[in-house]
Amino acid sequence: MLSKESEPAGPKTFSRGLDIMDVLRHAGDEGLRVTEIARLAGVQRTSVYRFLDVLIDHGYLLEPDEQRRYVFNHARLAVQPSIAGTIERLKPVLQRISAQTGDSSFLVRREDGDSLCVHRELGSYPVQVLTVTIGYRQPMGVGAAGLALLSSLADEDIDLVLTANDKKLPRFGGMSSSQMRRLIQTTRERGWSAVGNAAVPGVMGVGVPLLRRTGAPIFAVSVSSVIDRMPLKRQKFIIDVIRRELETVYV
Repeated sequence: MLSKESEPAGPKTFSRGLDIMDVLRHAGDEGLRVTEIARLAGVQRTSVYRFLDVLIDHGYLLEPDEQRRYVFNHARLAVQPSIAGTIERLKPVLQRISAQTGDSSFLVRREDGDSLCVHRELGSYPVQVLTVTIGYRQPMGVGAAGLALLSSLADEDIDLVLTANDKKLPRFGGMSSSQMRRLIQTTRERGWSAVGNAAVPGVMGVGVPLLRRTGAPIFAVSVSSVIDRMPLKRQKFIIDVIRRELETVYV
């Protein structure tokens, strides 16, 4: 570690912390290792470790994975104070949903043409969906919560989102814009979304949007589990649980 005499203070310390954040913010979902962060930010490795601990404590970084790669938590900066308050009120709702279903539940909001996971709760079933974490982004419509959000938008907004994501969608199970439009139509007719074997092979999720009193979507909530655990009857049960819990929330 650096000694107090050699440790940069004040604005210089703050500037180095911002440099590290900026490097990680542009690194994408794969993240970076400490040696890469130090090289790109021009900061000594010993200092990088200290900054990383602070950034994790304050929610700006996700916990490092098994390969010790650090990933920026886009959800931390994307959430406005008013939205953050709603997220806090929804956390116990997701806890109750996961407790009743035994499966992972997810709270997602729109971020441009993507869906952004802003909270996750785990259930009691031995096999949980862990791939989607807080801060995880993917094209809107790929996951169950994102499809619920996308389907609740006006047709003009849907066109804009699909145009922006046209080249991204094939990376998710070979999805295309025309297939996404059919999913949107089915979701609107059914009243809730269902997505299987798309973002995560072998996993299925169902979801519904949370609407403002004006009818505009603000969030979506989904529950995901292994696909063998999601027959139609159970999908309907989960949707009933989600809707019943969301009725307790006013946004």
